[in-house]
Amino acid sequence: MSKPALEVVEEVLVEGGRRYRIRLVNTNITFNVSASSPEEAVEKAAELALKLGLIPSQKTQ
Repeated sequence: MSKPALEVVEEVLVEGGRRYRIRLVNTNITFNVSASSPEEAVEKAAELALKLGLIPSQKTQ
């Protein structure tokens, strides 16, 4: 499965943890996820987008 186009918009420190705002490219959809690195944040956002049906699953391709 090819990864959707996701970009890190913002990194914020909240109560000792890191949160990232990740945008689904060419949309106004933004995910706010907790992660230890930008790469992990993009991975979590991709999983959320898949669960929400915003990107096609591997089975339907």
